[in-house]
Amino acid sequence: MKHLSMAIVVKNGKVLVQERFRTSKGKVFEFPGGAVNNNESGTDAAARELFEETKINGLSHAATFSGINDFGGRIYYAIFNANDDHEPTVVDSERQQTFHWLTPSELPLSDFYAADVDFIQRHLVNYA
Repeated sequence: MKHLSMAIVVKNGKVLVQERFRTSKGKVFEFPGGAVNNNESGTDAAARELFEETKINGLSHAATFSGINDFGGRIYYAIFNANDDHEPTVVDSERQQTFHWLTPSELPLSDFYAADVDFIQRHLVNYA
């Protein structure tokens, strides 16, 4: 069973999302994130994935929520607060990454998995 963790970076009422290319879906919007390694917490996995995908680190952790992902494993949403100095960097040209700072109402919900939409609607509005 695959456990996942997403980094939810909030700055000035907006959340960081990446638009990137996925072979199976084409261009999609998603939070930075990925698999949770053995002996790694959901929060630690989110921070690691955030750094690997954006080179952002050193953020303050606000909260972590969890649920069940679309593959039957756990999914963690770690919320981090950023300041104006924190900006993402494209790290892999093959991903065709573009970063956006969007308000929760601007997020294209149809691009997100069901568990992500549930998190956005139930929790994100309290942080962004």
